[in-house]
Amino acid sequence: QDNSDLLSCVLRIDVDSPTKGKPYVIPPDNPFVSEGGCRPVIWAYGFRNPWKLCFHPKTGDLWVGDVGWELWEMLYRVERGSNFGWSIVEAVQPIKVNQDPGPSPISPATVMHPHTEFASITGGYVYEGDRLPGLKGVYLYGDYVTGQLWGLWLDGSEIVKKEFLADTRLQIVTFGQAAGGEVLFLDWPDNTRLHRLVPNPVEDRS
Repeated sequence: QDNSDLLSCVLRIDVDSPTKGKPYVIPPDNPFVSEGGCRPVIWAYGFRNPWKLCFHPKTGDLWVGDVGWELWEMLYRVERGSNFGWSIVEAVQPIKVNQDPGPSPISPATVMHPHTEFASITGGYVYEGDRLPGLKGVYLYGDYVTGQLWGLWLDGSEIVKKEFLADTRLQIVTFGQAAGGEVLFLDWPDNTRLHRLVPNPVEDRS
Protein backbone atom coordinates (compact mmCIF):
# COMPACT_ATOMS: atom_id res chain seq x y z
CA GLN A 1 0.00 0.00 0.00
CA ASP A 2 3.05 2.28 0.24
CA ASN A 3 3.58 3.71 -3.23
CA SER A 4 6.83 5.42 -2.29
CA ASP A 5 8.58 2.16 -3.26
CA LEU A 6 8.10 -0.31 -6.11
CA LEU A 7 7.30 -3.47 -4.14
CA SER A 8 4.02 -5.25 -4.98
CA CYS A 9 3.50 -3.09 -8.07
CA VAL A 10 3.06 -3.40 -11.82
CA LEU A 11 5.07 -0.66 -13.53
CA ARG A 12 4.51 1.09 -16.86
CA ILE A 13 7.24 2.82 -18.87
CA ASP A 14 7.62 3.92 -22.49
CA VAL A 15 10.75 2.39 -24.01
CA ASP A 16 10.05 3.87 -27.45
CA SER A 17 10.68 7.45 -26.35
CA PRO A 18 14.06 7.66 -24.60
CA THR A 19 14.82 11.12 -23.27
CA LYS A 20 17.53 13.00 -21.38
CA GLY A 21 19.97 10.14 -21.56
CA LYS A 22 17.52 7.59 -20.11
CA PRO A 23 16.40 4.49 -22.05
CA TYR A 24 12.74 5.17 -21.22
CA VAL A 25 10.26 7.87 -20.29
CA ILE A 26 7.40 7.75 -17.78
CA PRO A 27 4.07 8.06 -19.65
CA PRO A 28 2.26 11.25 -18.61
CA ASP A 29 -1.05 9.36 -18.23
CA ASN A 30 0.29 7.00 -15.56
CA PRO A 31 -2.15 7.20 -12.64
CA PHE A 32 0.18 8.55 -9.95
CA VAL A 33 2.39 10.96 -11.90
CA SER A 34 1.02 13.93 -9.96
CA GLU A 35 0.37 12.11 -6.66
CA GLY A 36 2.70 13.30 -3.95
CA GLY A 37 4.85 10.59 -2.38
CA CYS A 38 4.10 8.05 -5.13
CA ARG A 39 6.54 6.62 -7.65
CA PRO A 40 5.29 7.81 -11.05
CA VAL A 41 6.16 4.53 -12.84
CA ILE A 42 3.48 2.64 -10.89
CA TRP A 43 0.47 1.49 -12.93
CA ALA A 44 -1.19 -0.78 -10.32
CA TYR A 45 -0.32 -1.98 -6.82
CA GLY A 46 -1.47 -3.99 -3.81
CA PHE A 47 -0.30 -7.34 -5.22
CA ARG A 48 1.23 -9.94 -2.93
CA ASN A 49 3.39 -11.97 -5.33
CA PRO A 50 2.46 -11.51 -9.02
CA TRP A 51 3.35 -14.68 -10.91
CA LYS A 52 3.04 -14.33 -14.67
CA LEU A 53 1.07 -11.79 -16.64
CA CYS A 54 -0.21 -11.42 -20.19
CA PHE A 55 -2.16 -9.02 -22.36
CA HIS A 56 -5.34 -10.26 -24.00
CA PRO A 57 -4.65 -10.30 -27.76
CA LYS A 58 -8.06 -8.82 -28.66
CA THR A 59 -9.00 -6.47 -25.81
CA GLY A 60 -5.53 -5.49 -24.58
CA ASP A 61 -6.63 -6.28 -21.00
CA LEU A 62 -3.78 -7.07 -18.61
CA TRP A 63 -4.30 -10.33 -16.66
CA VAL A 64 -2.10 -11.09 -13.64
CA GLY A 65 -1.99 -14.15 -11.40
CA ASP A 66 -1.20 -13.29 -7.76
CA VAL A 67 0.05 -15.91 -5.30
CA GLY A 68 -1.88 -15.65 -2.06
CA TRP A 69 -1.02 -16.22 1.58
CA GLU A 70 -3.24 -18.47 3.75
CA LEU A 71 -6.61 -18.88 2.04
CA TRP A 72 -6.86 -17.57 -1.52
CA GLU A 73 -5.15 -17.47 -4.90
CA MET A 74 -6.14 -14.50 -7.05
CA LEU A 75 -6.42 -13.56 -10.71
CA TYR A 76 -6.81 -9.91 -11.66
CA ARG A 77 -7.88 -7.96 -14.70
CA VAL A 78 -5.67 -4.96 -14.05
CA GLU A 79 -6.84 -1.45 -14.84
CA ARG A 80 -5.18 1.94 -14.54
CA GLY A 81 -4.52 2.71 -10.87
CA SER A 82 -5.85 -0.63 -9.56
CA ASN A 83 -5.24 -1.38 -5.89
CA PHE A 84 -5.74 -5.05 -4.99
CA GLY A 85 -5.42 -4.59 -1.29
CA TRP A 86 -2.40 -6.51 0.01
CA SER A 87 -1.61 -6.48 2.85
CA ILE A 88 -4.85 -5.00 4.18
CA VAL A 89 -6.70 -7.93 2.61
CA GLU A 90 -5.97 -11.21 0.88
CA ALA A 91 -8.81 -11.29 -1.67
CA VAL A 92 -11.86 -11.05 0.65
CA GLN A 93 -9.98 -12.05 3.81
CA PRO A 94 -9.04 -9.18 6.18
CA ILE A 95 -5.34 -9.22 7.14
CA LYS A 96 -3.90 -5.92 8.40
CA VAL A 97 -7.05 -3.84 8.53
CA ASN A 98 -5.41 -1.01 10.50
CA GLN A 99 -2.77 -0.44 7.84
CA ASP A 100 -2.93 2.87 5.98
CA PRO A 101 -4.41 2.31 2.50
CA GLY A 102 -2.90 3.54 -0.74
CA PRO A 103 -4.21 6.45 -2.79
CA SER A 104 -6.91 4.50 -4.66
CA PRO A 105 -9.75 2.26 -3.40
CA ILE A 106 -9.26 -1.48 -3.10
CA SER A 107 -10.58 -3.42 -6.10
CA PRO A 108 -11.94 -6.96 -5.74
CA ALA A 109 -10.14 -9.90 -7.28
CA THR A 110 -11.54 -10.86 -10.69
CA VAL A 111 -11.20 -14.57 -9.89
CA MET A 112 -10.50 -16.28 -6.55
CA HIS A 113 -9.53 -19.89 -5.89
CA PRO A 114 -9.58 -21.34 -2.35
CA HIS A 115 -6.58 -23.36 -1.25
CA THR A 116 -8.58 -26.54 -1.72
CA GLU A 117 -8.16 -25.92 -5.48
CA PHE A 118 -5.04 -23.77 -5.81
CA ALA A 119 -2.10 -23.03 -3.54
CA SER A 120 0.32 -21.14 -5.82
CA ILE A 121 -1.29 -19.72 -8.94
CA THR A 122 0.54 -19.45 -12.26
CA GLY A 123 -0.90 -16.98 -14.76
CA GLY A 124 -1.16 -18.11 -18.37
CA TYR A 125 -2.20 -17.07 -21.86
CA VAL A 126 -5.23 -16.83 -24.12
CA TYR A 127 -5.46 -19.85 -26.41
CA GLU A 128 -5.38 -18.79 -30.07
CA GLY A 129 -4.49 -22.06 -31.76
CA ASP A 130 -6.58 -24.05 -34.24
CA ARG A 131 -5.93 -27.52 -32.80
CA LEU A 132 -8.51 -27.19 -29.99
CA PRO A 133 -11.38 -25.07 -31.37
CA GLY A 134 -13.36 -25.43 -28.13
CA LEU A 135 -10.67 -23.45 -26.31
CA LYS A 136 -10.33 -20.66 -28.86
CA GLY A 137 -10.17 -17.36 -26.99
CA VAL A 138 -10.04 -19.05 -23.57
CA TYR A 139 -7.57 -17.78 -20.98
CA LEU A 140 -5.67 -20.80 -19.60
CA TYR A 141 -3.99 -20.75 -16.19
CA GLY A 142 -2.93 -23.24 -13.55
CA ASP A 143 -1.39 -23.98 -10.18
CA TYR A 144 2.11 -24.96 -9.15
CA VAL A 145 1.10 -26.99 -6.08
CA THR A 146 -2.12 -28.79 -7.03
CA GLY A 147 -1.44 -29.14 -10.77
CA GLN A 148 -4.98 -28.07 -11.66
CA LEU A 149 -5.47 -26.26 -14.97
CA TRP A 150 -8.51 -24.01 -15.51
CA GLY A 151 -9.93 -21.82 -18.26
CA LEU A 152 -11.79 -18.52 -18.40
CA TRP A 153 -14.29 -17.95 -21.21
CA LEU A 154 -14.48 -14.21 -21.88
CA ASP A 155 -16.88 -11.88 -23.63
CA GLY A 156 -14.78 -8.77 -24.11
CA SER A 157 -13.61 -7.96 -20.60
CA GLU A 158 -16.36 -9.94 -18.87
CA ILE A 159 -16.10 -13.55 -17.66
CA VAL A 160 -18.74 -15.85 -19.16
CA LYS A 161 -17.64 -18.94 -17.23
CA LYS A 162 -14.74 -20.41 -15.25
CA GLU A 163 -14.11 -24.13 -15.69
CA PHE A 164 -11.76 -26.84 -14.44
CA LEU A 165 -10.04 -28.45 -17.44
CA ALA A 166 -7.41 -30.93 -16.25
CA ASP A 167 -5.72 -32.41 -13.21
CA THR A 168 -2.23 -32.45 -14.68
CA ARG A 169 -0.40 -33.73 -11.56
CA LEU A 170 2.41 -31.40 -12.64
CA GLN A 171 4.03 -28.46 -10.91
CA ILE A 172 2.93 -25.81 -13.42
CA VAL A 173 5.59 -23.15 -13.04
CA THR A 174 5.05 -21.17 -16.24
CA PHE A 175 3.12 -20.95 -19.49
CA GLY A 176 4.31 -20.04 -22.96
CA GLN A 177 2.73 -19.37 -26.32
CA ALA A 178 3.89 -20.67 -29.68
CA ALA A 179 3.72 -18.58 -32.84
CA GLY A 180 0.48 -20.26 -33.95
CA GLY A 181 -1.29 -19.43 -30.69
CA GLU A 182 -0.79 -22.82 -29.05
CA VAL A 183 -0.46 -22.54 -25.25
CA LEU A 184 2.26 -24.65 -23.62
CA PHE A 185 3.12 -25.19 -19.97
CA LEU A 186 6.18 -26.38 -18.08
CA ASP A 187 6.61 -28.73 -15.14
CA TRP A 188 9.24 -28.01 -12.48
CA PRO A 189 11.77 -29.15 -11.42
CA ASP A 190 12.27 -32.75 -12.58
CA ASN A 191 10.41 -32.92 -15.88
CA THR A 192 12.03 -30.85 -18.62
CA ARG A 193 9.32 -31.42 -21.23
CA LEU A 194 6.85 -28.89 -22.58
CA HIS A 195 3.21 -29.92 -22.19
CA ARG A 196 -0.02 -29.09 -23.97
CA LEU A 197 -3.67 -30.06 -23.63
CA VAL A 198 -5.23 -32.76 -25.81
CA PRO A 199 -8.90 -33.72 -26.19
CA ASN A 200 -10.28 -36.32 -23.79
CA PRO A 201 -12.96 -38.41 -25.55
CA VAL A 202 -14.20 -39.90 -22.25
CA GLU A 203 -16.95 -37.80 -20.68
CA ASP A 204 -15.88 -38.48 -17.12
CA ARG A 205 -14.96 -35.72 -14.68
CA SER A 206 -12.39 -37.91 -12.92
